[in-house]
Amino acid sequence: MHEQLKRLLAPYVGVTLSAFDNLKLVVSVLSAEVSANHSSEEPPELKPVAYEAQRKSDVGLEVFYCVKWQGVWIDCGRINDYAASPALLSCEEESEIEMSSLRELNVPVMTMQQVSFMCMESAHFDHCE
Repeated sequence: MHEQLKRLLAPYVGVTLSAFDNLKLVVSVLSAEVSANHSSEEPPELKPVAYEAQRKSDVGLEVFYCVKWQGVWIDCGRINDYAASPALLSCEEESEIEMSSLRELNVPVMTMQQVSFMCMESAHFDHCE
């Protein structure tokens, strides 16, 4: 599973977006993968689920966005991050999530063309000062 996720997210590793944009990106990429490989009536456990969550950190609790897909957690960044990259959470990092704080989010699923436009737009404005 980790290898499949790494393969799916590899094109976006160097892209830095806001945490919420990362959330939309990850949900969209994983949803496209599910749609491409399953019928239109895919089981709910195959769908990525977006969350706002809290985790323990050196400075106390921090609020961040994450996605859970087929038992694997993906960190999309702290909610106020404007330049973050999605990353898989290790087992240790997963244990730091305050499960009681999970708040499921309804995130719009973009087409892969929209994902590309979002990444291009972000890359363009990152270099404009």
